[in-house]
Amino acid sequence: MFKKIAFIASYSLPLIIVLAYYLPNQPITWTGAFYVYVLVPLIDILIGKDRQNVVKEEFDKLLSDSYFDFLVFSHIYIQYAMLAWVSYVLVYDDLTTTQAVRLVISQGIYAGTIINVSHELGHRNTFWSKLHARLGLVSVAYHHFIVEHNKGHHVHVATPKDPATSKFGQTLYGFWFQSIIGSFLSAWEIEKQRLNKKRQRVLSFKNQVLMGVFSSILLFVTITLLFSIIKGAFEFEVLYFLLGQSAVAILLLEAVNYIEHYGIVRQEINPGKYERVNPLHSWNANHFYSNLLLFNLQRHSDHHAYASRPYQILRHFDESPQLPFGYPLMIVISLFPFLWFKVMNPRLIKWKENAYDASHIKKVVAQFV
Repeated sequence: MFKKIAFIASYSLPLIIVLAYYLPNQPITWTGAFYVYVLVPLIDILIGKDRQNVVKEEFDKLLSDSYFDFLVFSHIYIQYAMLAWVSYVLVYDDLTTTQAVRLVISQGIYAGTIINVSHELGHRNTFWSKLHARLGLVSVAYHHFIVEHNKGHHVHVATPKDPATSKFGQTLYGFWFQSIIGSFLSAWEIEKQRLNKKRQRVLSFKNQVLMGVFSSILLFVTITLLFSIIKGAFEFEVLYFLLGQSAVAILLLEAVNYIEHYGIVRQEINPGKYERVNPLHSWNANHFYSNLLLFNLQRHSDHHAYASRPYQILRHFDESPQLPFGYPLMIVISLFPFLWFKVMNPRLIKWKENAYDASHIKKVVAQFV
């Protein structure tokens, strides 16, 4: 029950961003970054890790509890409210350039969590879940993610075919280029093959990648024009904000991809054919507080083993490769390649010593069933 209620912490980031802005004297606009990358890691250290798993007998009860659905669905609406609020602030309040940039970054960090919410909803098979996932991704100009992630990444993870799997010795900066460009091209190819099978034109609104691009353009132009009409002059800062928060969100998503799969590979059992994905093929972080904010995204091995499993019943297993810190601090470390390699390369080498042990794999897979 405590953990169920504790997921309310997911609302803390947008709340802190707004409340700090309206503190007396002058707006404070850097709190989003400070909270996520300084305070959250400290809270993680103080509270510690969570190794507790839901027992199978409780699965059905938790799956039918609408409380968990409400939490993730509500963040899509909060995201759009935040887009409107920040646009309003930029147009009507007299902020310095530094204050405005910090506010855009803070909102971009929250927008990065919306990609995670969309990721959660995008794995569900209901119409409303898919619709809200798409709305969230459109708000950060990354709609093709729902195509590539579900039909590309989950199929090719931990192989050279996956642009969202980072390689041993690869820096975050090199990975950003690989994954952002590669994932879009992969999504386009997936849609092209799907439409060709249906004998439909690729250059049409049947193409989900194109639909996403045009939907984001329409959304950003509409918001910009709306505030421009109200103010009586074209408000470039609104358009810059929408693009800026999207860029921050996308870079954060890809930083998470970098962390989740760094250097892990599946064995090639036949030319072009790889062993089945098992729980050893993703890094995990089981820090209690950051998992509340990220809806258990850090329990990533169970997610890849069972992609449709909702966040409230994702499980932790000690045998999965473990990150030393939660995602927020790992993102900071990944910005400094020499530090990242010092922290992660020894862990990766140790993982490889056990990864191809057949008895070890059998033991781990058996526990994940």
